[in-house]
Amino acid sequence: MDFSEAERNGFIKGFVSFWLQYNTNKRTEEELHAAAQKLLCGCKENFRAGVTRISRINAVVPPEKSDEFVQWAVALVSASSQKEFVERAQLIVRDYPRTLSWLAWWLRPAHASMLFESQRIMDITIWESIPETNNAEEAMNWKLYAATGRDHSFFEGLNALYGISVYYQRLYEEETSQ
Repeated sequence: MDFSEAERNGFIKGFVSFWLQYNTNKRTEEELHAAAQKLLCGCKENFRAGVTRISRINAVVPPEKSDEFVQWAVALVSASSQKEFVERAQLIVRDYPRTLSWLAWWLRPAHASMLFESQRIMDITIWESIPETNNAEEAMNWKLYAATGRDHSFFEGLNALYGISVYYQRLYEEETSQ
């Protein structure tokens, strides 16, 4: 998932709303909210791209220290403990103080839990089963664009999306009938 607050909140609200409509659901709204948060995993490639972008801003990271900054920032992803994670983050802020607001955004618990191993709230089995370098939503968006094209009028776009829906419904029905 991208790190958009709207996308994150939309997923959580959709998850809660979906499960609340079923009589078999035994969880409260708060429990569903917590469960949804545990299903969110961020795209590490988006983080790496952000690190690269920040490393190229000479007023934030001196050019001669760009490689070091990238190495330190990317190492946050794999910090094995809370202590190591905090120490690494503090070193980055100490040596690159102009990265503070950028880094603070990533260190928010809602963002950090989706990306950094030491901050993970997702079950480890699920975490390890998700690709870290490809964003599934972006891949699906590419499939939709490839199948339907771009720059449609509103109704042409709806018809194209409906066609995709029919296609995936047919695939699902074929899969479940076997």
